[in-house]
Amino acid sequence: MIEQEFADLYPLSEENLVEYLPDIDCRECGFPSCAAFAEALIGGNTKCSQCPEVDPEMAATIDALMEFHLPAIAYNVMMESFSPGLMHVGDPDTSSPVLVTGNFQDTVGLLEDILNTCGIRAFLLMSDTKGYSVDNAVVEKRFTPFEILKVITETEVGSLLSHRNLIIPGLARHLAGQIKQTTGWEVAVGPISGLELPLYLLKEVFAQQPA
Repeated sequence: MIEQEFADLYPLSEENLVEYLPDIDCRECGFPSCAAFAEALIGGNTKCSQCPEVDPEMAATIDALMEFHLPAIAYNVMMESFSPGLMHVGDPDTSSPVLVTGNFQDTVGLLEDILNTCGIRAFLLMSDTKGYSVDNAVVEKRFTPFEILKVITETEVGSLLSHRNLIIPGLARHLAGQIKQTTGWEVAVGPISGLELPLYLLKEVFAQQPA
């Protein structure tokens, strides 16, 4: 009997989660440290709303992600793909982020589910990775600046925006400079885990708000 292998979906870790907590170890949540609180959240033993120092929107997003169940994706469907293009998640506007991903069907569907669960409005720019998931596409050199430029041009996504900023997956970090040079767009490097993406986007929004 052949044992079925499944794709690595990079679940949220305690180390990921603690980046979005206050890191002041105030103990008002009932735990001795933010790290211990993050561990309890991952284990399903508390709610982020228990921490009075976390912004309510961030807390609600963390709680939603803790209840999100990652599906098992078998390797035998790894080449099923969407046509390269642009997907609207929620009702994005001219200031919404543009998230670059591959065109592996299950990756796109999973990202859409995660973003919708957290109420995040965004554009998903699906580059032609020949059906590879992002991690495999990076290894196989299918996640390329040229294909990203091509899908930007073909979808005319720039006409929908008031900015020229892309967010690429953390696994493609080493390509950020090449993507910026090829496309002419600013490039930010997002997290490796798709589950962390809503938290990353919220943190960026908070960072841009005036003090």
